[in-house]
Amino acid sequence: MVSEHFANGTLLAAPTHAFPYVDGMSAFVLLSGLVLGMVYSGWIERYSLRYAYRRLLRRVAVLYVCQLSISLVAVAAAFAGHRWLTLLPMPASWADGIVWATTMRYLPSGGNILLLYMLLLISAFALFPMLMRNWWQAVLVASTGLYVYAQIHSPTWFYITSSVDGAPVQNWAAWQFMFVPAVVVGWKWRTWQVAERIVTYLPFLAVGAIGLWLALHFVIDDGPWRTIESEFADKVDFAPARAVGAWVLIPTIYGMFGQLLAWWHHDWLRPLVMTGSRSLDSYVLQAIALVVVPIHVAHRPWDLLTVAAVTLLVFGACWGWAELRRGLGIAKLHQAPAMMWRRRG
Repeated sequence: MVSEHFANGTLLAAPTHAFPYVDGMSAFVLLSGLVLGMVYSGWIERYSLRYAYRRLLRRVAVLYVCQLSISLVAVAAAFAGHRWLTLLPMPASWADGIVWATTMRYLPSGGNILLLYMLLLISAFALFPMLMRNWWQAVLVASTGLYVYAQIHSPTWFYITSSVDGAPVQNWAAWQFMFVPAVVVGWKWRTWQVAERIVTYLPFLAVGAIGLWLALHFVIDDGPWRTIESEFADKVDFAPARAVGAWVLIPTIYGMFGQLLAWWHHDWLRPLVMTGSRSLDSYVLQAIALVVVPIHVAHRPWDLLTVAAVTLLVFGACWGWAELRRGLGIAKLHQAPAMMWRRRG
């Protein structure tokens, strides 16, 4: 996401965005569902559903605070004369801006996916009892059916908007097709031996990913169907090209990284591993940096050297923060003040 938002269209972003229609948001949603299924199935088995619900509720609250922080930064930027950075309307007053932020109706460009993530997490309150009863087939059928319906006809309440009268930014009924099946896969991770199967079929996945890349690029992205690209690859509605691409590419990359880590020294990939382990923190940092950096560090427009410097600076900040949390042993941010107080004592 850092390279997409800060270096889009440059060589620095090319390696992570070479595959058409698959981006950091797709990976974020899929991997979030996968980890949720893996972790919470273990908690329910070890403790109880009630325990898992309490942890899930805390996670939703953390996401709300994170999105609220991003939105409040956007409000402050608007009143400082930099509304163009957020692509949002100007609040009539600070009170209006704060109300819009607290009610999730002021979502800046590059910092608007956490509300979607909250809605998807809330759906897990219904998913867990069904998966406990092994109704995973029904979950997958319902998720697929909702996705198909969202592609055919989406009422207005399917859409998350960036502001009170703003344009839609995500169709939650379509994007759940990345999250809900991923929760099922995570829930069945050990039973289905998913990791082992990915390794076994990795050559076929790689060939399939390359073939799909060629098809998407030469047929839709830069081919005869480009004029109807929105029908097949729209991001707001998470059109089929994005869904298929993500479900093929992300498991392939997972398998390839697993193989690399098996024989490479782990420190070679440590920046990616550490920032990935704190993906929510990294997202919040880059979303705030999108607003703060052009105001206080380097004014836009940027030349290529500035783009590279800013991108590396933001990525370095995300990596540094992840290392700091690891070094201080801060597993949960809300525990940080108490831990720092104990260290001081």
